[in-house]
Amino acid sequence: ALPSRHIWKQWYQRRVRGSGQQSGQNMNINNADSDDEALLEDDDSMSESISTFGRTTMFYNQRQQLRTALKNFFMNPFEKYTSRGRVPWKLIFHVLKLICLTVLLLLFGQDKFQLRTVLNAYKENLGSLLVHDYKIQDSTDAPPPAIHRQYEIADAASYSLINYFNLTTTAIGIFGFNVDQESNKTVLPILCITSFEVAEVDVSQWKFNLEEVSRTSCSAVDCSNSTSLECRQKVFNILPDSYEGFISMNVSFEIRTIFLSVRAVPKCVQLYAEYTLTNQVMSGSVGGSFSLNYKEVKCNDSSNYKPRDSLIALRETIGQICLDGSAIILSLITTALVIKRIRATFKLYIRTRNFYGFHYNRRLTWTETSAFLNGWDFFSIFTDILTLLGILYKILLDTGADKHMDITAVLLGSAVAINWILGLRFLSFDKGYYILVLTISVALPNILRLLLCIAAIYMGYVFCGWVVFGPYVYKFYSISQTTDTLFALINGDEILDTFMQVESDNKLLFAFSKIYFYSFIMLFIYVVLSVMISLIGDAMIVAQSAVQTGIGYCMIGADVFPELSLGWKTETGNVDQEESTPQASNQNLNKSAKRL
Repeated sequence: ALPSRHIWKQWYQRRVRGSGQQSGQNMNINNADSDDEALLEDDDSMSESISTFGRTTMFYNQRQQLRTALKNFFMNPFEKYTSRGRVPWKLIFHVLKLICLTVLLLLFGQDKFQLRTVLNAYKENLGSLLVHDYKIQDSTDAPPPAIHRQYEIADAASYSLINYFNLTTTAIGIFGFNVDQESNKTVLPILCITSFEVAEVDVSQWKFNLEEVSRTSCSAVDCSNSTSLECRQKVFNILPDSYEGFISMNVSFEIRTIFLSVRAVPKCVQLYAEYTLTNQVMSGSVGGSFSLNYKEVKCNDSSNYKPRDSLIALRETIGQICLDGSAIILSLITTALVIKRIRATFKLYIRTRNFYGFHYNRRLTWTETSAFLNGWDFFSIFTDILTLLGILYKILLDTGADKHMDITAVLLGSAVAINWILGLRFLSFDKGYYILVLTISVALPNILRLLLCIAAIYMGYVFCGWVVFGPYVYKFYSISQTTDTLFALINGDEILDTFMQVESDNKLLFAFSKIYFYSFIMLFIYVVLSVMISLIGDAMIVAQSAVQTGIGYCMIGADVFPELSLGWKTETGNVDQEESTPQASNQNLNKSAKRL
C-alpha cells in the first residue's frame, strides 16, 4: 500500500527545506514562504509523478518475485538440491516405493506361477480320471475328442460319474468328496441338460417347428453304489428322448484336496470340476471340454505342521504384512506429495495469470499455460491408485477366489511398469539421459497423425481378409484373429505359413490371396514402417539439437514468459541474464513505466 497524498506532500517539503539548510544559503522567510506556495500550487503534478514511481517500483518487485518463483518451479530435483539444498523427497520415496513394489511383485509372481503349475497338474490328472479318452497335450486346454452318436453321450456321462465316486480308491492324488455342512452328506454330482423348449423337425417333408427358447434341467446323480450299467441307465433316464433340440450337457463335481508342496505351506482347497458336451452349431458333432476352478478354505488343524524352513513361514506372515503395509504407506506419501505439488502449481499459475493480466493486459498463451501442466504428476497418482487396488485384491486372495488372481496380477504389473517408467523424469537433470522422452514428445504428434491415416487402410484390409479368408483359413476365423495375423505380418512373422494356408483348389481365392498379401506387405512394411522410422529419426535430431543448445527444463525455451527474462538458454545458445547493473535496472524501469 502506498502512502497517502498528504504524507507525500509533507515529506517533499521537508526534503526541500533540509537541502536548503545543508547548502548554507541564507534565505529569508518571505522567499521560503513564496517557494512553499509555489510547491503547493504544483501539488497535483508532483503527486502524480510520485504515484507513477511507486507503481513502477511495485511492478519491478512483483516481477522479480514472480521470476524467482518460476525459475525455482521449473528446476529439477538435482538443481534444487545444488542451488537451495532442498532434499528431493519425492525422488527418495519413489525409489523406496519402486523397490518395495518390485519385491512384492516378484514374490506374488512366484506364488502365482507355483499355484498355476499345481492347478494345471491337477487339471490334467482329473481330466484323465473323469473324461474318457482325455488326451494330454502341450496345451492344458486341449479339449477331449468329439462324439457323434447318441449312446456315446450317456457313456461319457456315466464314465465320469463312476470314476468320480472311485477317486478315493483309484487315484494316486489326495482327493475327497465335498460334504454339505447342514445335512452332513456327500454333495452329489449335478447333471444338467440344455435344449430348445420346442424342437420338432421332419426332414422328409422339409418341415420344422422350433422355438429359440432354451431350458435347462438339472438333476443330482448318485452312482456311489452302482455298477457301470446301473449308472448308465440312470443317465439315460435323465437324457431327453429326442436329440433334435439338444444343445449341451454339463456334469459338475465338487472335490476336496490339499496342496502339498515342499516349497510352500500346504493349502486346503475346494476344487470345482466341470465336464461339458456341446452340440457345436447344431451339427451333431458334440465337442467336449473340461475346466477346473478352485477356492481356498481354512484348514481345521495345522498345529502339527513343521515347515522345512522357518524362513518360509516368516515370508508367509511377517514378510508379506510388512511389504503390503510399506507399499500402502509409501503410495499414500507419494500421492500426498504430488497433490501438494499440484496445489502449489495451481497457485503459481493463478499468480502468473493475474500478473500478466494486470501489468501486460494479455492472457497467457497455450504454450505458457501448458508449461504448468505436468503429466508425470497425474501418472504418479494413477499408479498409486493401481498399487492400492492391487494390494487390496491381493489381500482378498486369502478368500481363495481364483478370479482375484488375474485382477491382482494386472493391477500390480501395471503399477510396477508405470513406476519404472516414471523414474525417467528424475533423469531430466541430464538431457543426455532424457533424450528418449524428448524424442517421444517431439515425434508423438506426427506419429498420431500417421496412425490415424494408417488405421483407415489397416481396418479395410482387416474386414476384407476376414470376409474372404475367414471360412477357409483359421488365422482369419474372426476379426480379432485377423487383426492379430495382419499385425504379425507387419513384423515379418509367419508370412510363409499364412501364404501356404490358403487353399490352392479355389483358383479365384488363390489369385485374390496373392494380390491381397503382396499389396499389404509392400504397403505396410516398405512404406508405412519407413515413414514412421523417418519421423522418429527427425524427432531424434530435433531432440539432440535441443540438448546441445540447452533449451530449458521440459523443452521450455525463451519463447515462454519472454517478459520475465527467466535466464533460460535460447535456441542460439545465448543466456538471457538478469539485470544486475543500475543502468539496466533504470532502463527496465523506464520501459515498465512506458508500459504502464
